[in-house]
Amino acid sequence: MSDVVLFETKSLKDGRKLGVVTLNAPKTLNSLSLDMIDLMLPQLIKWQDDPQIVLVLFLSAGDRAFSAGGDIQNLYHDMVEHPEGPCPYSDAFFEREYRLDYLIQTYDKPTVVWGQGIAMGGGLGVLTACSHKIGTETTRIAMPEITIGLFPDAGATYALSRMPEHYAYFLAWTGANVNGEDARRVGLIDYLINNDQQEAVIDAITSHAWEGDAATALDQLLDTFVQTSSDFPPSQLAMHDQIISETVTIALASDNPVGIFLEQCEKLGGDKWLERAAATFKSGTPTTAAIIYEQIQRAKSMTREQIFAMELTLAIQCSRHADFREGIRALLIEKDNTPNWQYKMGAVPNEWVAAHFAEPWPINPLSDLN
Repeated sequence: MSDVVLFETKSLKDGRKLGVVTLNAPKTLNSLSLDMIDLMLPQLIKWQDDPQIVLVLFLSAGDRAFSAGGDIQNLYHDMVEHPEGPCPYSDAFFEREYRLDYLIQTYDKPTVVWGQGIAMGGGLGVLTACSHKIGTETTRIAMPEITIGLFPDAGATYALSRMPEHYAYFLAWTGANVNGEDARRVGLIDYLINNDQQEAVIDAITSHAWEGDAATALDQLLDTFVQTSSDFPPSQLAMHDQIISETVTIALASDNPVGIFLEQCEKLGGDKWLERAAATFKSGTPTTAAIIYEQIQRAKSMTREQIFAMELTLAIQCSRHADFREGIRALLIEKDNTPNWQYKMGAVPNEWVAAHFAEPWPINPLSDLN
């Protein structure tokens, strides 16, 4: 079990240490399992309390993905076995995953991540939680939860509620695949550095004299690599900013944002990237689309702690409602791509949506976050 995440330390110039976490499950594109989460949580807490650890670096095995998501297969089997809930594996997975994301987001030492390849779902949660986020020419980020009946989670709600609104809804509703330039544009990554510079970056970190504020020093160090990096794919979001802004703004100004965005999708033609985004939304989970509208609106006035508690409520309720189970079945288990959703897009009853935000416990398990 311990091999799915590797931990090591590297000596710094002054004798202190760099902590290195490597996601080591390349056959599953480093998708997060509960075993991986349970290994990282205590180690990161230990390093946070260790004065010899100056900063922490997150890497991934293989060149295809930083992490392509979460442990969907085991979540599915748990939901099938417990269709009405509680779902013991799902409950444990989401609570501990969100604790990990919150720990990294609030870590009192710099955390830097090398975000090469695919980053989605739970993997994107780890990436965006880090204080210093590096993307490369191979970075591919998406929030495809609408395809399986979940919702953008693992801290994505915080990021979405803080980025320009038209981008937030477009990315969450369509699951659009974006590159490093796109991700930097909306704040999902901070630096674009060529992939072949990874070892040089690590060498620069270990040879640096870490005096004063480590976060500022790390920012300056990484900027030197940004200045010499080039040849990144152009931003699709920048290229299509006007039509994205128009379609989302019209939808949000209506009394049925999801239904009107469905109509607006007819404008997303003439470009393969836009057409794929529109097609994903049209075939996606109507319940998820309605949840996304509500979760981003609510999160605007929430603290980070309240957002994680809300995400846990939503995740647990999704695991107890049929669409999440049905979405995984259709896309990943039986692969017939013909999900039988509970409602039609834009016609999900308010009471059904509200039920997903209703806490199923007397006290939210994440109410202790602070």
